[in-house]
Amino acid sequence: MSELSYVYPDRFLDEMKINSAMRDRRIFISEEVDRESMFKACYLLDRLSHFDKQEGTKKDIEIILDSYGGVCYHGLALISKILSMREDGYRIITTVNSVAMSMGFMILLCGSYRRGLKHSRIMCHQPSSATWGTLQDQIESVEETIAIWNRLKELITKYTKITDEQLEDIKRRKFDWFMWSEEALELGVIDHII
Repeated sequence: MSELSYVYPDRFLDEMKINSAMRDRRIFISEEVDRESMFKACYLLDRLSHFDKQEGTKKDIEIILDSYGGVCYHGLALISKILSMREDGYRIITTVNSVAMSMGFMILLCGSYRRGLKHSRIMCHQPSSATWGTLQDQIESVEETIAIWNRLKELITKYTKITDEQLEDIKRRKFDWFMWSEEALELGVIDHII
């Protein structure tokens, strides 16, 4: 078989994601939240916004989540983009297919309209980090992690019925708060079960 006749499955998946975003206005996040995946999602949102400006419209955009989470900094970049577009008049629908955990949970929260499949699994927890270096390096790293946790708590309490006390309990007891769609609906994490 020649080298040109074989196409790696990842290229099919990448092409499907781009075509679906442009044609159906659906952005799939089915990988770890990292620099590359969030850059792609922000890029696709920018492209859709660009096309809408040309047409003079602001059509709904759906972000479909199947993510166990990842890096807070990169997830917050996408969250900033989503919230900015919402302020600009866009309706951003976030949908959980199977999982929205950690930073996937945070991205879910920031949609204008949030949904989950009946058997979706959603999870919230405090951020984690590692420290090394001098004592001062470690102190600064811990301070940064606390600052990130405070920012995440602001978003969670703003967009759900989850209280600061409940979030502090997560931190104190060091646990992952797993929920099915029914509990997520009760807590205001999602607006509708599909």
